[in-house]
Amino acid sequence: MKQAYLPFVAGDLRLRPLAESDLPSTLEWRNRDGVRQQFGTSDALQWDQHIGWFQRFVEKPDDLVFIVEDATTHARIGQVAIYAIDSAARRAEIGRFVASPEFQGRGLMRQGIAALIEFAHKVLGLTSVYLQVRETNERARALYEHLGFVEVSRADGMIEMERSINDHL
Repeated sequence: MKQAYLPFVAGDLRLRPLAESDLPSTLEWRNRDGVRQQFGTSDALQWDQHIGWFQRFVEKPDDLVFIVEDATTHARIGQVAIYAIDSAARRAEIGRFVASPEFQGRGLMRQGIAALIEFAHKVLGLTSVYLQVRETNERARALYEHLGFVEVSRADGMIEMERSINDHL
């Protein structure tokens, strides 16, 4: 069973656990042209597939998805996730980053990812996070490098990047 987490506030943003009521928005964000091609499955998802994913997701204790919100207005900015959480190794994978088109290009998802890294350290006690990005996604790679990630490997058109987390986030 998944542990319940309170919303996590970092600066002007708030991360709150994904709720079933968020699914229409997250499906719309994920299915946009240019976005869905960055996921493992680039086909547009159907509603029943998205609901099926959510039903499986709520049973996974090591998979947390958050809605990034404005801490004051609670406007939905996007989605971030942390999964494959390995408490013994104190590391996890992050990803499933999707922005609302309304907030895209304002640097808010960069702040949302930084908030997720802070959550990983302060709440989960992790010391490193890693992610996968397509070699062709230069914009995302630049963002991750800006956030302190370094490339650790390449295979099949994907790059794995990792970042250590310490008290000086």
